[in-house]
Amino acid sequence: MGNIGMCFVNPAPQIDAGFLPAMARKCDEGGLHSFWTIDRVAYDNLEALTLLAAAAGATERVRLGTSVLLSALRHPALLAKTVATLDFLSNGRITLGIGFGSRENDFTSVEVPWEHRGSRAEESLKLMKRLWTEEEVEHHGRYFDLHSTRFGPETVQSPHPPVWMGGGAESVLKRVGRYADGYICGSNAVHNFDAVWEKISGHARAAGRNPDDIEKAGLTFIAIDDDKSKAVEACENYLIRYYGKVRMDVEKYMLVGSADACADGINRIFAGGLQTLIIGLALPDLTQLDTFVEKVMPQVEG
Repeated sequence: MGNIGMCFVNPAPQIDAGFLPAMARKCDEGGLHSFWTIDRVAYDNLEALTLLAAAAGATERVRLGTSVLLSALRHPALLAKTVATLDFLSNGRITLGIGFGSRENDFTSVEVPWEHRGSRAEESLKLMKRLWTEEEVEHHGRYFDLHSTRFGPETVQSPHPPVWMGGGAESVLKRVGRYADGYICGSNAVHNFDAVWEKISGHARAAGRNPDDIEKAGLTFIAIDDDKSKAVEACENYLIRYYGKVRMDVEKYMLVGSADACADGINRIFAGGLQTLIIGLALPDLTQLDTFVEKVMPQVEG
């Protein structure tokens, strides 16, 4: 079967301090491929990279990643060092998924310009790759100007942790084709992945890259309940809290209903070409994860 990861999406008021390490350990012990988290500033979630440091200490095998990190909000030198530290602490298990931002208040909250956020993030990524791999870096760009000797720690993964990208805008798909090691599509594209992938493949080939070198991934959400209406309601409540409204057809684009129904949905997604499926728990309830491991995963086709 494809790779299945779980994403921590629950805001701080809905959990206690023990929830996060317990969830990470369950993913590690339950045979899941990866453990992910979202990134926001103007929202009451936990800070993404601090969270992954805690998850690294609670796990031994599962990969750890951001889906996705707003890299433009952080200085590339500090972000490069933080990610290298996480790669060291996890013994080479970090995947850096980056996004370009869809909410202006995340940027204004830390006094980073909303305009040109995509090109800022692109320059930041290029600079981080140099900071991870070169002994001395001199950079005079549009947004950043620095001269730095190489600082540690060296990344465990070579030449550096894989960098994935998320988003659906055409400008994002072009950047995926040019630079990314993986692409994370959103819930509304998971079931129609071919159309998005055709565009990315074209951009990759135009940049002289093999599209097969880019991991195909997607993020969706789950609520497991034999009463499907309750599962749909749980996902709708998550969307309302996060976005302020229900912005998609939950029953169509998310995994809702019985364990059997959720397994069928995952099998259809993998049949559509995805290699890695990242699933966010809409309900802050670890029994949902137990049910997933015990009743859903055994039905996912190999």
